[in-house]
Amino acid sequence: MASKIIFSNLSRNDDYTILLNGQARGTVLPLKTNTIDLDPGKYELDIKGSNEEGLPSMCKPIQVKIDDCKSVHLQIVARHFAIGIYDEKGTQLNAKHGFLCGSVADGVHIDNPIS
Repeated sequence: MASKIIFSNLSRNDDYTILLNGQARGTVLPLKTNTIDLDPGKYELDIKGSNEEGLPSMCKPIQVKIDDCKSVHLQIVARHFAIGIYDEKGTQLNAKHGFLCGSVADGVHIDNPIS
C-alpha cells in the first residue's frame, strides 16, 4: 500500500520542484498542493526553485522515514531568498541552526542533518 507526502506551496509567484533521493518527483505550483504517492521507507527530501533564479534550499536535504499507509503534509515557504520546508505546526524542518529529529506525523519521522 502506498504512503503519501502532501506538499503545499505557500508562495503566490514561485513554483518548486520536489526532489526525492535526488530525482525530480513533481512540481508544486503557486498556492497549490501536490501529493506524491510512494512506497514506505526512507527518503532524502529536498526542494528546489523552478524559476530562473533557482532559489537554494536552506540546508542539506532532510531525511524522511514514512511507514506503510501513512501521510504527512509539508509546507514550502521561501523567505530570505531560500526555500524552507515546514510541518503543519510551522516548525521548519530544514533549518540551518540546531538539530531536528523526531516524529512530525503518525508514522513519519524526520532527521535534519545540519550542514
